[in-house]
Amino acid sequence: MASYYQFLYLWCLYCLCFTLPAHSAPKPTNNIHASVNYSQTIQPLTINTHIDNNYPIQLQLLFNVINCYDDIGLVTGWYQYDKYKIRIPLLGIYNHQFITLYRFDAVQHQRLLDQFTHHPSQLSTLYNISSFIEKFEFVNRWQQPNGTWLPFRGKWTNGTKTLNVNPFNMDNITDQAQNHYDLVITSPHHTPTSLDLLTKLGLAEEYRITNGNIACPDLSLTVANIVKRARGWSIKIDYSVGLRRCAGSHSGYYDLQLDDHFTVINKQSVLLHQCSMTE
Repeated sequence: MASYYQFLYLWCLYCLCFTLPAHSAPKPTNNIHASVNYSQTIQPLTINTHIDNNYPIQLQLLFNVINCYDDIGLVTGWYQYDKYKIRIPLLGIYNHQFITLYRFDAVQHQRLLDQFTHHPSQLSTLYNISSFIEKFEFVNRWQQPNGTWLPFRGKWTNGTKTLNVNPFNMDNITDQAQNHYDLVITSPHHTPTSLDLLTKLGLAEEYRITNGNIACPDLSLTVANIVKRARGWSIKIDYSVGLRRCAGSHSGYYDLQLDDHFTVINKQSVLLHQCSMTE
């Protein structure tokens, strides 16, 4: 009887050893993961000018993004006289055509900063506020319908005295906020790769800077699928663009061809739906 059980034990051991798959050393795969990460950077703008052509000053300003359908945005920062190097906090409003800055006492400055950070729709109250210590007003040069240009206008006031501020370049104040869409690719066999999609897709000129754009373009990029090719990869990226000028969006997809090192070697775009003025 013992020999029967010994035979049965050896037979089961044989089956386990030669019929079950081995899991100790899984096979490497070529799978990758890709996603689109959106971010926005806002660079401070440094301005050097003079009050009354006599007092050199420096301003450093941070222009928050103007929300879609809004006419103005929040600007914060400081200014200092070159002679004293003491930074004086400023807070105000702006668009592509003007900047209005105020110096308040510390309590009012913080209260207003909190208010406008959480409720940007209330920024218009800064048009005619009178409880300030100092005020700067800058109006950019602009072209009239007849083609002639009106020059830059700038002034400083403390409520009793008003002085001119020397001209400086205001043409690019809405360009300080920039959009970034990065295609991030991860793989077990490669270091993580990040591709600047706006550049790779030829969209940088239109969508890198949208701050203050009256069309309010709202770009969405999403990875739809990934396909392994004989040499490299094909990544399909769905896109849609919501526009202010029509009550809808246009949409489609991009087909990105990448080599084995995730370098873009070709791209195609397909428009599936066109937003029209009648929608």
